[in-house]
Amino acid sequence: MDKSPDSPNEEHGSRYLDYDRPVDIVRDDQLDDGEKRKLLKDWKMDLDSRLYAEAEGMSNSDPISAGKEASLADLESMVARALEILDEKTQATGRGRI
Repeated sequence: MDKSPDSPNEEHGSRYLDYDRPVDIVRDDQLDDGEKRKLLKDWKMDLDSRLYAEAEGMSNSDPISAGKEASLADLESMVARALEILDEKTQATGRGRI
């Protein structure tokens, strides 16, 4: 997992591609909460855009399979849950709890 600033994914604004699962971002101690939140929001936005395009028939001429679309939707749910976990952690820390 290459998280250096000159990583090819950094250059394209999709550093989240360096991670296999959204929870891996939440668990990455090398990132602060703001960086984690940005990566997760970027990932969610990209997934939402892909799912919207597919639903509207704006994707490639070869639409993705229903299984692939379901996988994207599952991944979008995992990203949303990772954001919730990060928010819960931030709220707990803000109240003096960990």
